[in-house]
Amino acid sequence: MELSEIAIYDDTGTESSKDGQSKDLWKQTTLIDMFERSSSYEAGGHKTSQINQALIYMICKDNMPLSCVEKSGLKRFMSVICPRYKIPSRTTITGLMEQRYATTKAILKQKLSEINNIALTSDILTLTNSTRSFIVVTAHFLNTANNCTPEHEMVTLTARRMYQAHTADYIKECFENITDEFTIEKDCILSITTDGGANMVAAVKKFLEDGKRIPCMAHLLNLIVDGATRDNAPVLEIANRVKAIVTYFKQSVNAMDDLRAEQEGQKKEGEVLTLIQSVSTRWNSCLDMLERFNTLSAIVAKILATRRNAPDMITSSELSVIRDLIILLTPFKQATEEICGDQYVTSSLAIPVANLLQKGLEEVKPFTEFGVAVQKSLLNLVIAKLEPLERHLHLAIATILDPRFKRIHFNSALAVSTAITALSKEIRLEHRRRGQLSPELRPTTTTIIPNSENSSPSLWSGHEKIMIDIAAATSSLLSTSDGMPSELKQYLDQPIIPRKENPTKFWFDCRHFTPVLSDIALKYLISPASSVSSERVASAVNLAVPNNRSRLTAEHVNQRVFLMSVSDKYWFD
Repeated sequence: MELSEIAIYDDTGTESSKDGQSKDLWKQTTLIDMFERSSSYEAGGHKTSQINQALIYMICKDNMPLSCVEKSGLKRFMSVICPRYKIPSRTTITGLMEQRYATTKAILKQKLSEINNIALTSDILTLTNSTRSFIVVTAHFLNTANNCTPEHEMVTLTARRMYQAHTADYIKECFENITDEFTIEKDCILSITTDGGANMVAAVKKFLEDGKRIPCMAHLLNLIVDGATRDNAPVLEIANRVKAIVTYFKQSVNAMDDLRAEQEGQKKEGEVLTLIQSVSTRWNSCLDMLERFNTLSAIVAKILATRRNAPDMITSSELSVIRDLIILLTPFKQATEEICGDQYVTSSLAIPVANLLQKGLEEVKPFTEFGVAVQKSLLNLVIAKLEPLERHLHLAIATILDPRFKRIHFNSALAVSTAITALSKEIRLEHRRRGQLSPELRPTTTTIIPNSENSSPSLWSGHEKIMIDIAAATSSLLSTSDGMPSELKQYLDQPIIPRKENPTKFWFDCRHFTPVLSDIALKYLISPASSVSSERVASAVNLAVPNNRSRLTAEHVNQRVFLMSVSDKYWFD
């Protein structure tokens, strides 16, 4: 009998007969198969390589230290599930991670080389445990694979160490080096979204032409809320008193036990609420703290009354101020959450959100004097910081080309006219470049149907009111501009689609009828309205470099953050 004919059963639970049929028995495996399978667990073997890559994936995605390969828990776990696998040393894992970074980066560079329109975001962070500064850059584009509706995709390009003072010239040099490293042409860069730091603003202006910097709207919203609370010291004092009460409960086991016990009679264990502490760097957390405190205020007052050294409970009038604050600030929280996405269109949200915040504030009727003061401060700051967004040409065109909004949220007729004029010019130039005539859209009714979806009663309720008004007077929306390209005029005269619809899909479906307008629309809808994606990566850097890893080299920090944030498709494709 030859060696290849010797049968050995393995644990797959089936046996293959000579005629190719499988039996519900232990599978027969030849000795040659066994030798090949065993050799795959040796250094450089197929199975060892697979497990090594999975181990690196776990370390990066779960933000584990490289020293985890030396821990007894992981060694025990691997010895049980795969006794023949030998866990690599820390040094080996470091080398494998460097190889994984190089491979994944090459895949990403190849992908980016196929993209014609890319938007960037950027932020600068300083590691508190080592006082090292890094510049973070993310790229945003549409993935048009498989001829399906394009998907919005975000990738982290780098978290690069900064070695000089953060001047505009140095930041511009960083932008140039990073885009050169990933072979991104300047002509392909639609915009860079950053905060309002003077050095960042000047750097983008030096790096790209005027108008290509998009202000981070999340940052603007944060400035508005912070400014309104600072302008009203009594309100800030009330919030600080609530914070002191929450701190007392967080530091007292008995008080927290009483808080839970008071609720357990009406709620299940998993539904019992606790107080939320605010974080100085996130105004949203202050609103969360006030909302939860308002919900539990009766129980909190009862517990504080029985404790000798507890802080004083706030008064009923102060509680009314808190309720006013919750009503006033909730739309800002909703706006921040909506504007910070990176998997859907946000560039066209900035102007509608600004308009709705202003109209919503004007309609609110606070119950307290302090509530009225905060309302006035918020309204003044919204007008000062958000109204200029209408004059930002990129954001204005993106809003007009979003079939959910078009022109309905503009306050300035001049801003609309300027955007449509610029858009018309771009359409004509593109037709001339392609040698095409302006096509016609599919025939469609011009009756505008109000959105029937159930939407938020706060931020977007104003949008629904506008839609109802439009339905009552559709002629006011019909385009009367002379000299406008026919496909743009027909698009503007079409019905506004429901807010929950996907504008990217809308334009993808129109690509056969209006290829030029569709391509232009998809281009403008790529840019993010906030730089939060870079800020999230900045947070990931701090997670990747805690105190016990503060000596990680800048290059290894960059590699870890890149691999931590990159999509699985670039790991495994």
